[in-house]
Amino acid sequence: MPALFFAQWAHAADLPNLKEPGAEAPPAFTWTGFYIGVNGGYGIDHYAFNQNYLSPAGFEQSSSGITASGVVLGGQAGYNYEITGLPLIDHAVVGIEVDSDWSSVRGTTTIVTPLATLTYGGKLENFGTLRGRIGYNFDRLLLYLTGGLTYATSEADYTVNGISGSSTVTRTGLFPRIGVAGAGAEYAITDHFALRAEYLYDFSGARFVQFYPTPTSRIGFGTRSMYHIARIGLDYRFDFFGSGSQ
Repeated sequence: MPALFFAQWAHAADLPNLKEPGAEAPPAFTWTGFYIGVNGGYGIDHYAFNQNYLSPAGFEQSSSGITASGVVLGGQAGYNYEITGLPLIDHAVVGIEVDSDWSSVRGTTTIVTPLATLTYGGKLENFGTLRGRIGYNFDRLLLYLTGGLTYATSEADYTVNGISGSSTVTRTGLFPRIGVAGAGAEYAITDHFALRAEYLYDFSGARFVQFYPTPTSRIGFGTRSMYHIARIGLDYRFDFFGSGSQ
């Protein structure tokens, strides 16, 4: 009998202790951390402008409009910080982002007058922003507003009676006078990759340009860089400080 009791006690000792703590739960997902990514999208704008043309044959002026559109491609990098444990702003996310995009956004228009056939054009060659971001997350879904500084390199060009010319400038500014503002959404498909969709209103200024096609003629017209831009992108989120689950 004692031998049977000892055998049962030994078997019980081999059974797992159900009271022992299990494996630690993975850390909760957080938006805090650095990220880098790529983006692509489309930009469009329509603006009215005034123009004038002076030549030995006379002077004329009128108004017209240009619709410019095209593809934008580029990249972005930034840092997010998720606020937790505070009333009212729990799950808020603040951050800063810098981006730069190449652009094919361009538009032209042609005006036929008794004095000449005039073609005017405008092109956004590239642009970039430095923006603050503030938003709210629903776990892996982040909705945000954004705004800040922009720069843009734009070209204004003309052709009159077979003679062409152009002028390129780079301008910078801070919203709202000159700058960028918008909104977007991101969804973390994994702990390190997030998809994004974003709208930006980018305004880097308007100007009136003048050219002298010949020593006895002058042409002038208004142009601007003000674009509605819709982009999608993919970010890779780094985990330098243990943010996010593994």
